[in-house]
Amino acid sequence: MMMKSIVSVLAIVVAAVAQESHVVNLVNNCGQGTAVFEVAGGQQFTGASNTISGPVSGGLAWIKGAFGCGDADALNCGDVEFTLINPDTDPSNTQNAINYSLQQNGGQTHTFKYNMAFTANGCSLTPNNPGPCTGPTQDVCPGAFVGTDATDGTVFQCSAANVGLTITFC
Repeated sequence: MMMKSIVSVLAIVVAAVAQESHVVNLVNNCGQGTAVFEVAGGQQFTGASNTISGPVSGGLAWIKGAFGCGDADALNCGDVEFTLINPDTDPSNTQNAINYSLQQNGGQTHTFKYNMAFTANGCSLTPNNPGPCTGPTQDVCPGAFVGTDATDGTVFQCSAANVGLTITFC
């Protein structure tokens, strides 16, 4: 009887994990390059709409093949960084987090080269959605991590399941 209960609980846990998915929409209005996002482990996605089954950890999106941007890790160009993880039984443990990066430290070289914007689909960000990044300073790239201070930006967060993103360039 104990084994049957363990198998039932395991089936519920597996079903719950399998249901997690996140849609990341990429919009490239730049007229050049390819909008791409990369997740932890180096896997890249380039479609206009990408559905990821399971959590998305350590994502970054940028324009690849133009503006002098690197083919991996968004080197030399600004990026949108994100993590999308469904809440577990404790909703305060959600990891839906998004930010702009123009960071210049610790091996990171991210420089403003094109406008960027993001919208979370399925939740309200805290603080509120920052609006577009249209330049190299926090005055025109709200909340961006800039320069060499790895703590000077804002990570926009929300708590909801199956949160998606729309990321627009140019």
